[in-house]
Amino acid sequence: MQPIGLPRSSAKRVCPCGALIAADNPDRLCHRCRRNARPEVGGPPKLPDSFWDHPALAEAFADQDMGALLAAYRHHPHHVHRITQDRLAAWLGISQAQLSRYENGQNPIDRMDKLRHFAEVLGIPAEKLWFDRAGAPRPDEVSAADVPDVLGAPWDAPNVARSVEETTRSDLAISRRAALTGAAAVAVGPVLVESMQRWLNPLQPLARWAAGPVINEDELAALQRVAAGLRDWSLRGGLGLARKAVLGQLNELADRLRRAPAGPTTERAFFVGAELSKIVATMSWDAGMHHAAQRYYVLAVRMAKAGRNDPFAACCLAAMARQMFDLGRPEDGLELVQLGQYGTRRTATPTLRALLLTREAWAYAQMGRVAEFHRAVGLAQECFAARDPAAEPVWLDNFDEAELEGVIGARMRDLARHDPRQARLAAPHIHRALALRHPAKVRNRAFDVIGLARTRVVMGEPEGACELVQGVLPTAAKLRSGRVLRKLQDFSRETSRYRQVAAVRETRDAIRTVVSA
Repeated sequence: MQPIGLPRSSAKRVCPCGALIAADNPDRLCHRCRRNARPEVGGPPKLPDSFWDHPALAEAFADQDMGALLAAYRHHPHHVHRITQDRLAAWLGISQAQLSRYENGQNPIDRMDKLRHFAEVLGIPAEKLWFDRAGAPRPDEVSAADVPDVLGAPWDAPNVARSVEETTRSDLAISRRAALTGAAAVAVGPVLVESMQRWLNPLQPLARWAAGPVINEDELAALQRVAAGLRDWSLRGGLGLARKAVLGQLNELADRLRRAPAGPTTERAFFVGAELSKIVATMSWDAGMHHAAQRYYVLAVRMAKAGRNDPFAACCLAAMARQMFDLGRPEDGLELVQLGQYGTRRTATPTLRALLLTREAWAYAQMGRVAEFHRAVGLAQECFAARDPAAEPVWLDNFDEAELEGVIGARMRDLARHDPRQARLAAPHIHRALALRHPAKVRNRAFDVIGLARTRVVMGEPEGACELVQGVLPTAAKLRSGRVLRKLQDFSRETSRYRQVAAVRETRDAIRTVVSA
């Protein structure tokens, strides 16, 4: 007969500290951990100002690494009672497994909402932080929240033009600080995916929806030249004036499109607007303005739809998926890619199919799905080999063999976090990408070198990795590319376990200097 009051299961239970939990203890902690936890069960303890000057915390602040900061916080000698991962995770409102990945550097914390939340919970002094903890814009600034909603607006051509004009007008009035403040308000999950499913619906036929003058062929040719020039400008990694220049051009075009009648020339003008919107999105993403980047990717999809160019809309969906991967949302990214694949199942060229398959593989790499990853990569290589370069649209020129090899190699490196054997498969692809890259594509070459260095870290070759990064640092300093700097910070985090190696210490210090410049 089962004794009254004892659990019916005979399985042994283990406390997070490693001790066996007594059979008559209904808690998930042993008696000692329960006793130690009581003084601080309501939340983090009050700490003196001197607490935050500890060398381990100072190093985490200097590296701008919230994961390392959480680990240093837990192990600080000031704490009277041991701060377990379980306890800290409960304070932060996350799981113990999530906290472990943050502390080990497996999942970098780069979302502004998480950074602010963790800083507020632990009471980290504002002057110690590398980001704006309050996040509130000044009264004289236009708020990023005032930008029109582009996900919920109708998808017919007049409303697409109206959305673009209103969004660009608002964005031109928003300061960069206010835009960065809104970076956490990125739509994810069903809110994003279900809204984008609307692109699969046929465009509403509107034989005559405006009475303004037609955009003539000469104007259209001029617009196309402007778009091509701005595209080249954006590829150099320039921000600031370049982004505002594209925004201004896009705003002017949207104003014309609101008053233009339906017709083939107007549809081609919408496609030019889609290109401009994608350029703005990429520039915004490079600057760390994820909210703005998502808005313009959505507008690019909608303008491509109004321009009856579904393949380009699918390319924009692939870019949106890449942003989701950057934000640690591979499931959302995969759904966006699959939307693009389904919508162009009859119209995609071999190069576009290859591009979409590499984005599908990207999602599988982040999720650790090895078999699906290699299946998608194999199909991408087959599609790419079957392409006819002369028959491909000019906007796919950047997805050449070097880009294919670079993406495959970088994604194999991502997969190596789940299966370390993949790291040695990644290196040859990245080497081939570097051999094929045109010298003018400086930013892409920087991505390749940093990616190869991160691969060598996974392979246990920190000195060789640091040599590669030291060689690319002068280029990174000149580029002023936010994404390149963030990749360098990722490298710095991933080498933290080798910080006792002199080359690693020197390289991490050099990265810190470039990032803070």
